[in-house]
Amino acid sequence: MKNKYLLLLFMGGLLSCSNDEKAIEVVTEEVERGAVIRTLAIHNMDFDINDLQSTFSIDVEEMDIEDGGLLEEVEVFVQFKDNTPDNGNTIVSNTLIEIIPASVWITGSNGLPKTSLIYTYEELLTASGLTVAEVAVKDQFLVNLNLKLTDGRVFNASNASSIILAFNTFFSSPFCYTINMIAPIPEDFFTGMYLMESTLDGPNGQTFVNEFGQPFPNGTIVEVIKGHSTNTREFRAYHNLHHIGLEAPRRWEFTVVDNRIVMGKNQLSSPEGWCTRNAAPTLLGPDVVPGIADPNDDTVFELWFVEGYLGFDGSCNYGTAPSRYRFSKQ
Repeated sequence: MKNKYLLLLFMGGLLSCSNDEKAIEVVTEEVERGAVIRTLAIHNMDFDINDLQSTFSIDVEEMDIEDGGLLEEVEVFVQFKDNTPDNGNTIVSNTLIEIIPASVWITGSNGLPKTSLIYTYEELLTASGLTVAEVAVKDQFLVNLNLKLTDGRVFNASNASSIILAFNTFFSSPFCYTINMIAPIPEDFFTGMYLMESTLDGPNGQTFVNEFGQPFPNGTIVEVIKGHSTNTREFRAYHNLHHIGLEAPRRWEFTVVDNRIVMGKNQLSSPEGWCTRNAAPTLLGPDVVPGIADPNDDTVFELWFVEGYLGFDGSCNYGTAPSRYRFSKQ
């Protein structure tokens, strides 16, 4: 199944979101096995620590060989990750919060089953059996999806390839969404023009390069803008494994979480970001230790992340390796 999906994106180059109808036809006509829950829109993925009605909200659609005809149901689980041991060490494993049967999905503009996942902080707090005192800024809720088909097959994050899991791709089907507990920052904070300098090169040299695949000896200027969620920020840059001449710079996301800069999960180097042809492309994601920032001063911050996230290293044989950048406001 993984190779089938990979082949789809390599046929004739890249499938872009600007050609969704054609891409969906390719999926439904040529994919013999498999199914995905495609992320259509992210409205918010941060929880305000002081607002129980703060809301996680995304739109998704289900895709399979029968144009959604194989959809039976989607199970939604919540998991809690305690990153602040000072207030106790709370472990909440996957807890079922909802089952969404095929009958309640609507037909979207792409002719596929569509629905919205909307949960408040209070709802996930209750579902996890937690109290407000047990949750702090830097903690995380994880919303995990389990896609069940009428033929008995099940799809989730454990059996998907990097090209499926990665955000900001045609599929964008991570099956898992991370909600950061944050204290909101102003919309214009951590935005503007920044000098981006490598302080620790990645496994293949500097992670971000120019359009010709060449590293920046003295850094480069990038624009950081507000992203889809309250504290999410994004910038655009080429990865060193990008297909030179055929790709636009990719969008990279991170979240400002108090004094931490948390890299977004499942970010794709490039649809052809590999060292061995037709390997699953390289994923980037958060390092165990996040980058540092001053929540009251956005002039300098550091972005620490890993290449080969979840082991998807493009068959470059380095596994998972760190990369770090410093951003200085201009």
